[in-house]
Amino acid sequence: MGKWSGWLMLALAVMALAIYWMPAQATEGKPVASQLVSVLEDSGATAKTVQVRARAEMGKLQSTEEVKELAKRWAEQLEIPFSQVELSRKNQMISYQTETRQDGVQLRYEVSAVPKNGSFDTYLVLQLTGSRQSLLYIEQIQETFANALKKADFIPQISTCIRGMYNVKMGVDQQEGKILSIFQTLQASELERLQDVSVVSISGYTHKWKPFIALNGQKMNLQVATHRDSESEGTWITVGTPIITVEY
Repeated sequence: MGKWSGWLMLALAVMALAIYWMPAQATEGKPVASQLVSVLEDSGATAKTVQVRARAEMGKLQSTEEVKELAKRWAEQLEIPFSQVELSRKNQMISYQTETRQDGVQLRYEVSAVPKNGSFDTYLVLQLTGSRQSLLYIEQIQETFANALKKADFIPQISTCIRGMYNVKMGVDQQEGKILSIFQTLQASELERLQDVSVVSISGYTHKWKPFIALNGQKMNLQVATHRDSESEGTWITVGTPIITVEY
């Protein structure tokens, strides 16, 4: 997996320079995380991990005290005691961050400020990680947080990743078949793929939800990747939108 982890990090770095990420918008029906869990389980896998990451640009601030107040205000919105939030400084960047755990969900909260032309560009990130059993709680926190941001005229960019496992080792042909079955269920069109002797990754676009990244003039909001586990008799699968943001 070392090589593929490196490929993922390189791909994300390149895409950060080449894409425009459309912000999250309200959609009808089941939340995206629930939809991804459903299609993964319908394909025969057992869902193991659910991760939702919301990021919002919070605008420019003029002083470190304003950054601290921003971090404190949004920590209170999430009912995080500000006494638990730690300040760090690196290369002139300021970051307030903490990790908490409740009801089986790990919550990572961060407000960062990047100095630019005498002021600070500020960003807020909330990352929620849990199991299949904590899916509804994760979605509840996500919705509450996103609604609070929108009420304050901030629009979050949200990424969702579901990781699961099939209880058999699969060849790449079988892995490809599983991925394409998920694409068919989501009525998604394929845009690109990567493949070697044990790993398959296919990216594409579905109309099932609105947020997407624009890459080379095409919309992309779905990535599915599989790999055989070298330490067990299983095959891992990761489904992400608009792109996988965890190691697969």
